[in-house]
Amino acid sequence: MGANADMTYRFVWDSEPTDEQLLVIMQEVGEEARQKSEQIAKQVIENIKQESIRIRSALQMQQK
Repeated sequence: MGANADMTYRFVWDSEPTDEQLLVIMQEVGEEARQKSEQIAKQVIENIKQESIRIRSALQMQQK
């Protein structure tokens, strides 16, 4: 990437982004997608754990 490249770009502009701008945009989008995917995976695991605890508790109450 050029040291003096203008890395600001808005999709509402009439012009297309340069290859350098597009590369930066796609890297940022990729990183954001990876972070969100990781957060969602952690939340799913936490939800499964909580549901497992709830079910065990309900089963124990039924057995009493």
